[in-house]
Amino acid sequence: MYRQTRLSRDEDMPAFSPGSSSARLRLRHVAYVCVILLLTFGISSMSYLLMTTTKSADELALKHEQALVNEGLKHRLALMARHQTFLAVNDQTVKEVLENTVNTNYGSEIAQQMWLDFDHDWTIIIGSDDTALLVAAEDEVVPASAGAETIAGASDLIADARAGYFRTRRPTSDGFRLRYIEKGELAPIYASDVREMNGHPALVSAMSIIPETNALSLPDTAPAVLLSVRYIETQFLASVGETLLLHDFRYSPGAIKGLANVPVEANGSPPVGYFEWQSSTPGTVIRNAVGPVTGLLILALILLGYGSGRKLAAKSKALEESEARNRFMALHDQLTGLGNRAYFGDALDLALQQLDKRPFAVLAIDLDRFKQVNDTFGHDAGDMVIRQVARSMNDIIGDDGIVARTGGDEFLALITSTDEESRLKWLCDSLIEAISKPIPVGGGVAHIGASIGCAVAPRHADSAAMVLRLADQSLYHAKENGRSMTVFVDDLFANLHPEDADTKPAGKVSKLGKKQPKFG
Repeated sequence: MYRQTRLSRDEDMPAFSPGSSSARLRLRHVAYVCVILLLTFGISSMSYLLMTTTKSADELALKHEQALVNEGLKHRLALMARHQTFLAVNDQTVKEVLENTVNTNYGSEIAQQMWLDFDHDWTIIIGSDDTALLVAAEDEVVPASAGAETIAGASDLIADARAGYFRTRRPTSDGFRLRYIEKGELAPIYASDVREMNGHPALVSAMSIIPETNALSLPDTAPAVLLSVRYIETQFLASVGETLLLHDFRYSPGAIKGLANVPVEANGSPPVGYFEWQSSTPGTVIRNAVGPVTGLLILALILLGYGSGRKLAAKSKALEESEARNRFMALHDQLTGLGNRAYFGDALDLALQQLDKRPFAVLAIDLDRFKQVNDTFGHDAGDMVIRQVARSMNDIIGDDGIVARTGGDEFLALITSTDEESRLKWLCDSLIEAISKPIPVGGGVAHIGASIGCAVAPRHADSAAMVLRLADQSLYHAKENGRSMTVFVDDLFANLHPEDADTKPAGKVSKLGKKQPKFG
C-alpha cells in the first residue's frame, strides 16, 4: 500500500524520473496504430482486388463483344456475297452482260429474287465499260440514273472486285476463266464493306460476274460487276443482336457515352457511325453478387480488429500501469508516499548539475522520542505518526524543494529555492514546530520532536557525499546537544578547537546553533 503525494508524483521530477511514460510513445497507442494500419491494408487490399478483378472482367467482356460484332459483320458480309453468287456466278447473267444489255424480264426476275429472298435494297449490274445495265431498287427496276449515287459510293469496291478477278483468272482457248477454287470457298472476286450509302448505314458488296460452267469464257476486258446494297435497319439490327446475344443492339451516327460500340469506318476516314449495345458488364454482376459478402467480411474485419485492439490496448494499459507502479515503488516510500533514498539521490544529482546556477541546502532530519511512541502505543500508532509527520513536512517545504524518507524515523530534505540562512532557519524552525505538536493516536497522544542538520552547497561542499556527510554531522551534533534543534555546518565548525580550524569549510560563520525551544 502506498500513498502518492504532490512531491511523490513522477511529473514533479521529469528530468530524473527513470522510465517516465511521457518520454516514450505509449504501447497501447502503438497497438491502436498497428491495428488501424492492418485494417486499412486489409480493407484496401480487398477493395482493390474486387474493383480490379471486376474491372478486368468488364474490359475482357467488352473486347469479346467487340470481337463478336466484328466477326458477326464479317459473317453477314460473307453471307451477302454468297447470296450474290446466285446471280454473279451464272451463265445466263454472263450472256446478258456480254451483249451489254439485260433483258427486261430477266432484270425483273433478278430484282424480285434479290429483294424477296435476300433483302437487298439495291441490285445493280455494271457493265465492263462502267455503264449501268440494271438498276433495281428493292424489287423494282428503275432508271439507270437512279443508281448513280450508289455506284459512286461503292466505286472502290467495284475496282477491288475487278482486281480480284484479274488476279485469279486463267487464259483459255477462247478467252479467260477463273482458276480452280476449293469447293465451298468464295472466289476472291468480290469486295465488301459496312459503310454509309445514300445517308444510311449499309452492307455493301461488289462481285465480278463470271461463268458458272466451262461452256463460256470472258474476253480480255474488265468484267461486269454485280453491286448489292442492304441497308442496316431495325430488323437487321434485331437479328444481329439476337444472334450475338447483345442487348439493345443499335446503330448511331455518334458514340453514346456508357454504351459499348464498334465504329463504322471507310477508307481510313473518321467513323461515320457506330454499332452500339449495352455491354453485359459481368464485373457489375460480380460486384452485386460479391459486394454484400465483401462488405460483411470488411465489417467482420473491423469488428475483429476493434475487439483485438481493445484487448491489446487494455493489456498494454495494464502493463503501463504496472510499470508505473513498479517505478513509483522503486522511488518512493510505501508508507508515506514520499520519495525514498534513490529518489532523493536522483534529485540531489540533478541539483549538483545545476549548482553553478542555483545553490541548494540539504536538511538531515531525525525524529526525537519516536521509539517511545512505538514502545508505548505500538507500531500501528508509529506508522500513523510517520504519515502525519510526512504530511506536515510536505506542506511546509512545499515549492521550496522536496522531502524524502530514508529510514524508519529519518528524513532528508532538498531545498532548492534559497541558500539564505535566515530563510533556511525559518524553514527548519517551522518543521520542528509542526513535528513537535501533539499527535492523537489510538490509546493516547504522541509527543515527539525533530533534530535537523543543515549543509549548504557549494558553500560547505560541492559533492553529494560531502554535503550529505556534513548534514549528518550537523544532525548528530543537534541530537548530542539537546535535540529539537537545528545545527548548521557553520555552527558545527564554530565549536572546533583552534588547531582544527583549518579543516572547516570556507565562508561566513554564523552561529545559528543555539538550542531551539522544544514543542511538546
